[in-house]
This record gives sequence, C-alpha cells and structure tokens, in this order.
Amino acid sequence: MAGLNKMVEHHYHEWFGSPEPCPALYVELTRPMEQEPFKTDLIAALDTGAPLTAIPIQYKTTARLQPHRSGKVRWQNYLKDREPIYLVRVTADGCAPRLIEIIYYEPHEDYALIGRNLMKHWHMTLNGPEQTLQISESLI
Repeated sequence: MAGLNKMVEHHYHEWFGSPEPCPALYVELTRPMEQEPFKTDLIAALDTGAPLTAIPIQYKTTARLQPHRSGKVRWQNYLKDREPIYLVRVTADGCAPRLIEIIYYEPHEDYALIGRNLMKHWHMTLNGPEQTLQISESLI
C-alpha cells in the first residue's frame, strides 16, 4: 500500500452493470487478529447510502469470521432486523487499515460496497468529468 496521508487516485470502474462508470477502488480484507489478508484486490464501489460496508457472501467460508453482534440493517431495498455483523480490517491504497463492521451481502457476487462506516475515515474527492476518485486518510 502507498504511503499514508498521500492522495491516491483511482479511475472510476465500468464493471458494475451501470450505464455509467462509478467510483470504486480495490481493498484488502484481513481477520481482526491476523496480519495476512484473506482477500486482496477486491473491487469495492462507494455507496454513500450504505450504513455498513458489505462484502460478497462467497467470502464467508474463506474469511471464517465469527459474528461480532447482530443488528438491524437497512438501505435501498435491503432490510434485515437481525443481521449478523462481523469485524474485519479493511485496507485501501493510501490509507491505514481500519477495523470496521461488515455484513455479507448476497446480491453482489463479484464486488464489495464501501459504506459510510468506512468512508468516515477517509478524505475523498470525486472528479466526475475526469471519472477519478482521490483518496487519503481523513485529516481530522
């Protein structure tokens, strides 16, 4: 990963089935008590409407995470009253690893969604005309 507090630029991604490219970046996922990631280079779209970060259900076996807690999760057409919530460390280029809560999400098989619980740690600038996302650690 690049040096921290350095602004890193990512190009929008065209892969999500949307008619327009969207802001996305690659992340690494690591179990809370380990150093080696169980998943590298997972493409993740920014979703400012998502309260939590979500990863594809297919990684549930690979990750071997134990539920941290359960809670109500709601965004778009997704509503679960007792959703298992897990802890995972997420790392993105130019940013320090962050231990955050995630859910597994069945509808997205090939990509993750970065929710507000992870975005709050980052300073991000979207440049629509250039279709780029710049990201660094939050200055706060």
